[in-house]
Order: sequence, then structure tokens, then C-alpha cells
Amino acid sequence: MGFDEGRIILDSENGAYYAGQTVHAKLVFDLDKVKTFRGIYAKIKGFCKVHWTSSHTRRVPDGQGGYRSETYTENHESHEVYIERKSYLVGGESGEHRLHPGKHEFPFTFPLPDNCPSSFEGEYGHIRYQLKVVVDRAFKFDQEKKISLRVIAPLDLNADPYAGEPIEMQFEDSYCCCCTSSGVCETFVKLPKAGYCPGQVIPIEVKCSNKGNVEIETIAFEIEQNTIFHASHHPGTKYDEATVAKLKKGPVPGNTTRTWTVEMIVPTMDIYNVATCRYIDIDYFFKVKVSPDGCHESSSQTRRFIIGNVPLRGYQDDVPNPMQDQMPKQNITTVEHYQTTPHFGPVVTQPMPNASPYPAPSPFPQPQPFPGANPPYPGGIAPYPGANPPYPGASPPYPAPNQSYPGASPYPNPPAPYPGASPYPGGAQPVSPYPPPYPGSGPEVPQLPPGAGVPLPIGFPSPFSNASAPGVMPPTPDTADNKNPMGDGASNPPYNPNYKG
Repeated sequence: MGFDEGRIILDSENGAYYAGQTVHAKLVFDLDKVKTFRGIYAKIKGFCKVHWTSSHTRRVPDGQGGYRSETYTENHESHEVYIERKSYLVGGESGEHRLHPGKHEFPFTFPLPDNCPSSFEGEYGHIRYQLKVVVDRAFKFDQEKKISLRVIAPLDLNADPYAGEPIEMQFEDSYCCCCTSSGVCETFVKLPKAGYCPGQVIPIEVKCSNKGNVEIETIAFEIEQNTIFHASHHPGTKYDEATVAKLKKGPVPGNTTRTWTVEMIVPTMDIYNVATCRYIDIDYFFKVKVSPDGCHESSSQTRRFIIGNVPLRGYQDDVPNPMQDQMPKQNITTVEHYQTTPHFGPVVTQPMPNASPYPAPSPFPQPQPFPGANPPYPGGIAPYPGANPPYPGASPPYPAPNQSYPGASPYPNPPAPYPGASPYPGGAQPVSPYPPPYPGSGPEVPQLPPGAGVPLPIGFPSPFSNASAPGVMPPTPDTADNKNPMGDGASNPPYNPNYKG
């Protein structure tokens, strides 16, 4: 017995998590003898990898004065990382640590980024999240265990205005045979919304007015998934198209009109929200194809189509989610093969169950409005107690009008407008460079005697050089007592305070 027979146990029974949640896990194993190593660490990694190859031919010298053809292979690749963290459970990168025989459990957590894309597996690329635990042994091969995580980034249809808009298509086809007109066929197709979730029904209104002799064999409706892979090393692009759902209606004989309401169910399928991935794009399209009988060409149109896992509010939002059993499930209560007390308490970062079969409009449930007509404050208490006025007493919001000179000034002990002893000869004071105020615009300032506008002599100190504004305090030095208590030295609160490891 030992690490090789141990297990990594997740708090999600099916290994699925929403983007932004915290992965709670623990390593459990038994030892029958003393184990010596440097440390045991857990590592999580989420990444995107795109890869495909292409063959090319080029002419190269053959060494004899001629040329020969050579075939070579190019690797088209891309890679980006969304999360990569490492945490030691016991020990460290150096030194020696020992574990005694017995049962050992080491819990650990990793928060997932809020903006990481959904897990995805494609022909030319994938997005994967892996959890690995490694026993770091000196001068020996390391022992490790891996487990895959499935991350779901919810796609809220309410966040895209296009999802609530209708889709309309109109066809007007003319058919000819041997340079002779065979008539015209007009087809109109309408969908009430452009966004749906798996399990919902798409009511398709169809009207085909065939005013010719050519029979319309089928009118086909398809939902197509278009995946595009981008390579940054040896740049290139790969396309992968697949039909998600398909339905046909018809025929429409010549000189007749048919009207239907066709119901297409969005199939059970994984929803891939890869908007934050730079190298993989996944889009959906609704396609209508009108196929006439005989040698006449078909006509088709496509429109952008959205498939999400958060339905539009008020539109078929009570339809059960057929993928509910694959949604994230936390809080393990029993563990196979190990009769242990679970380490997983209530996880405040996980979305709590709600009545909707789909996730809330955001990755986490939004708070509901107050029920009934409850006031926003308990007991109907207003934000301000009683009927207190915004200003105390009957004082006006601003002080009385300033006087031109001391005596009624709102400032205590205001200084005189000029020093007691005039620095000018004969006690003359300078004349104000501004003209007197306009009549009626306010209190008039008394004018200085004529001839007193003598400029200051060169080098003579200004009488206002040492003046300061009343009430202005000198700057306070930056001491330890004045620093921001929430500066760099403050530690963040725990991510999940209710987690009991």
C-alpha cells in the first residue's frame, strides 16, 4: 500500500465546475511503512492547444547541379494557459520529510478564473483542465496522479440582444426549362427568437407559395456548428463543420400554397462558451434550404443562431435542462472505499440550487427582489430618521454675504488689506489695476487717492510674500500612522471562509 493506491477526491461528484468556482479536493492514501521524500504538491493547469500538420513540396539542389523535389511537413500550433498554480501539501522543494505508516489525508483548493473558457475537445484542438498531485522524491522518479476537470462557462442568452430578436428569411426563386419560364416560388420562414437552450422547442413558421409548374421537393431546416481553429506558429486556419439538428418538410406541388408550423427540438448537447479563447471559435447557424424537383438548383440562406445554457427570461424558461445530470455537483457526503468524514463544508463560492433548471443569468445566482411590497428598509424606516431638515436649525446653507472690508467678514480676525506702515513714500498705496465694479453689481470698493499707483521699486520685497490663506494647515509628513491601513501589507480574507479542512 502507498501513494500509488491513493485517490484524488473532488467535492464535485461528476468533476464539473463553473468558471469562477473553487475546486475543493483532497489526496487520500494509506502507508504501511515510513515514506521519505522532499514534498508532495498539487498542481492545476488549464490550457488551450491547437495542432495540425500539412505537407508541402519544394525544390532543393541535388548536389549535381540540378534540383529535386522534396516533401516536408509543417506543424501548425497554438497554445495558451488560463490557470497554472502549484501548492505544496507537505514538505517543500528541498530538505527531507517523512510520513509514518497509517492513513493520510491532505485537502487543498484552487480557485478557477472567472473568465476561463469551457472545456472542449475538437479534431484540431482542445481546451482542458487537469489536476495533478506529485510526490517529489530526491534522486528518484517522481510519483504522480492526474484527474481531469470539466469546466462550464455559462452562456447567458439574456446577455446578447440578438438572441431575443426574430429570424426571418424570404426566398423568391424563378425556374426555367429549355429557356421557358416554369413559374416562381415564394417561401417565407420565421423563427420567434434567435437564441435557444437544449431541450427547448423552435416553432418554425413556414409559408410556401408555389406559383409555377415545378414541384418543391423539400424545405430543409438545419442547425450547424462551425468550429474554427487558428494557429499562431506557422499561421493557418482549419474549419470543422457539423450538423447539430436537421428537419425536412414537403413536398409543395406546383400551383399550390402550403403553410406549416414546424417544431424542431434543440438536441441534448454540450454548450461551449469559448469567447475568451483566442485560438478556437465556435459558432452556430440556422440554415434553410429550398430544393426543387428536377435539374433546378436549390437555394439556401443562413442566419446566426445562438445556443446557450441560460434561457431567455419569460420564454420557455421552465423547460427541464436535459444536461442537468452533468452540471456541477458539490458537497460529497459519502466516499467509496474510505470511511472518512468529508472535508467539504458549505462552499460559499458555489452557486446554490434554485428552481430554474438552468443556471442563473450569470455564473452565480443573482439576488432576488424583495418579495411582495416590502419597503427597501426594515419596518418602513426612512433613510433619514424623523423629519430632520438637511441642515441643522434654520441656518442658511451658506454664510451671510461677505463684506468688502473687515467688520462683517465670515473669517475670524481677518488681516487688514494692507500692512499698517505703507512701504511707499508718503504712505501712498497702489491703485487697483481693475476698473471699478459696474453700478448695481454689488458693493462698491472705495477707490485709492489719485497718483498712488506707483510700481514697486526693483528688488523691493513684496508685502504679500509671507501671506498665507486663513485656515490652511501645513502638510503632514508621511509617517507610519498616516499610511493606508489597507495598503500592500494587508492580507485578503480567505476565499471560502466556511470551508472546514
